[in-house]
Amino acid sequence: MAIEKILTRDFILSFFAQFAFSSVFCILIPTFPIYLSGKGSPEAEIGLLIGVFSVSSLILRPFVGRALLRIPEKKFMITGAILYAFSSFAYLFAMPFWPLFIVRILHGIGLAFFSTASFTLIANISPEAHRGQSLSYYYLAINFAFVLAPYFGMLLINQFKFSILFLVCTVLSLSSLFITARLSK
Repeated sequence: MAIEKILTRDFILSFFAQFAFSSVFCILIPTFPIYLSGKGSPEAEIGLLIGVFSVSSLILRPFVGRALLRIPEKKFMITGAILYAFSSFAYLFAMPFWPLFIVRILHGIGLAFFSTASFTLIANISPEAHRGQSLSYYYLAINFAFVLAPYFGMLLINQFKFSILFLVCTVLSLSSLFITARLSK
């Protein structure tokens, strides 16, 4: 009975949007340092470019959480997916350190917007008695992405160029955007 109350249309749509969104992040975990190393970036620069993504997301989350009290979750999710798609596409062109640094910050902002809003959405649409269960099921979308996407990313860079990898990330981000736009809330 509880599962029927949890697996609503918006829950399922948000789950698949989260899976597509998280897949981008997970594809880039093993591949982005290889990409930077191949472009001749020193190790310290690689570490900084990897870390600024998380730092920008971390700093922004409390502000997004506060804004979610006034602004619907769907708007933040859409904005986050747009930033993710833009950032994924921008990797094709941003080569030197500073352009990549800015793109990584924008990518982190997209993460803060989407993930904070998506978990808030699930908490708000879940029955109160099953909220923890709902969030646990929802978190599986991220776990599935962590299982599948790094392998897929390595497969892509071993078979194709990095440009294909970034285009796949762009398509996944746009898929997340398309699914999110279908949410009713």
